[in-house]
Amino acid sequence: MILKCSALAAQEHGDARKALDLLRVAGELVEREGEKKITTKHIDRAEERLDTDRVTTVISSQPKQSQAVLAAIINLADKGQRNVQTGDVFSVYEGICSNRGLKVLTQRRVSDLIAELDMLGIINARVISKGRYGRTKEIRTQLGKPTLKRIRKILADSYLLTD
Repeated sequence: MILKCSALAAQEHGDARKALDLLRVAGELVEREGEKKITTKHIDRAEERLDTDRVTTVISSQPKQSQAVLAAIINLADKGQRNVQTGDVFSVYEGICSNRGLKVLTQRRVSDLIAELDMLGIINARVISKGRYGRTKEIRTQLGKPTLKRIRKILADSYLLTD
């Protein structure tokens, strides 16, 4: 198990603290479940939990405007929209802002916030060309269900997302 922890840590960060965190969280999971030994299953779950914690920390420290953009993206994804585009996000974002008393930013600035969320690894946004109609970003969330559930709670606590 130590080898797996060190391999995962080296692969992603190259940091021994990551390996120690993985072992610590895996040990907590084993203890909670009343088991005697850490297995690969525990290491995998520990890695998922640490990733979830990292993402939720990043989101809760984001400004309200970034959270509102993320809430718009999640709102569209929850409604089953597969290929969410910048214009769709902006429309929902405007509604969220007007309902919550936030200043509505320009579509250009919202596009910049989408790019920032992409750089943080919270969403995946790729630029697609519409030919003579210009370019847009196609946006997808790529977070697991436990992470998405915690993000929804953060956004609901900020009154940006309703259940």
